[in-house]
Amino acid sequence: MEFCFGPQSNSRAITDLFESVNHYGFDLPYEIELALFERLRRFKNNLENDEVTGLNFWVVNQKYLNNLEGYEHDDDTYSEKEFDREFGRSLAYKIYEPNLSGLEGDTIEELKVLLCNFASEFDLSPVDEYTYEDILEVMDIYCSAII
Repeated sequence: MEFCFGPQSNSRAITDLFESVNHYGFDLPYEIELALFERLRRFKNNLENDEVTGLNFWVVNQKYLNNLEGYEHDDDTYSEKEFDREFGRSLAYKIYEPNLSGLEGDTIEELKVLLCNFASEFDLSPVDEYTYEDILEVMDIYCSAII
């Protein structure tokens, strides 16, 4: 919620960061990308241990799905079973050694992709009284898709 709206719980003002991500999409200027990464790190640092574990497994699943899609489109010479074994090892390493494996960076990057996709769902040129409800509705859709 803080990404989209001001820090006050009853605020309906859309944040500058949300508007910027909506405007630039994945091609964020350095300053905006830095602000987004800082917000994502703060978000992750405020999670409980079980929430971090769930987030880590979500990231690992996203990486697997992205790499599986790449494997299916490429004309590789090894079988899907070999792909699963080799890529599974790298994912296991990420889970068991999150600090050494780059899982932190992968997590921040996956959250950035999620937020950029989320922000691109809206046409913010006509911000009106329905924009707040539209954003909350799409948030519910995104949250139910993750769970």
